[in-house]
Amino acid sequence: MAGTAKTSTRERLERREQDILRAATELFASAGFHSTSTRRIAAQAGVSEGTVFHYFGSKHELMLAILDRFYTQTLCKGAEAILDAEMDTRQRLQDLAIHHVRSLAADQALMMRLLQVYIGIDIEQLDPAAQSPVRTLNRRYVAYLDRMLREGIERGEIGAGTDLIAFRDLFFGGLEYGMRTYLYRHKGSAGSGLAAHVKALVDPLWVSLSTGASCAGSPAAGDSPGRLDAVATRLEAAAQQLEQMVTVSRRDVD
Repeated sequence: MAGTAKTSTRERLERREQDILRAATELFASAGFHSTSTRRIAAQAGVSEGTVFHYFGSKHELMLAILDRFYTQTLCKGAEAILDAEMDTRQRLQDLAIHHVRSLAADQALMMRLLQVYIGIDIEQLDPAAQSPVRTLNRRYVAYLDRMLREGIERGEIGAGTDLIAFRDLFFGGLEYGMRTYLYRHKGSAGSGLAAHVKALVDPLWVSLSTGASCAGSPAAGDSPGRLDAVATRLEAAAQQLEQMVTVSRRDVD
């Protein structure tokens, strides 16, 4: 009987915490972080303002809890499922890219608002050695991409000299910019064409990765004129693809 009572109390407390998180998520997305008061969050959650502070010491802590849930339950959970599935590196990258963009697009108003607010706070800590909750969450998430690339190198699908940090910046930076362009062109709706748009963004990156692997695995690994010509041709093709994509994006935005 006592055990049942404890379980009931714990469930009630957890439900109240989720109600507060849900209310804060909705209000931050619609009104913005700075324009939303804890009193308004409490009213929407059906609790007192003191109860909000009992669960979360400040509005800043509440924002971090929302970001933590988004990274852990959405971004990282989806990335882990992709890594657990049997597929080649190219398909993994495509699936991760689509997962990343769809996750952000689904909560774009909220996530963009919160990340912008947090970056404004976090930028004060310019020491690279300084730790912050969002940096920790971000490192945990991008580690899935790093693992994909390392396993791709082990399989011989990616060149061993691949710069993981540079590729990571190109991958996530390109996806997030590309997502904003796509949503602008489609009036904020993700729609069925989002996957094709993401593929167009990732394909040139894959060309650069697979080019390095094919060169390293070539029987004629020396700097023969034929091999160098082949490399130049592939790189020119990748550059042309990127140039075409940028031109189309600019024309659509204009």
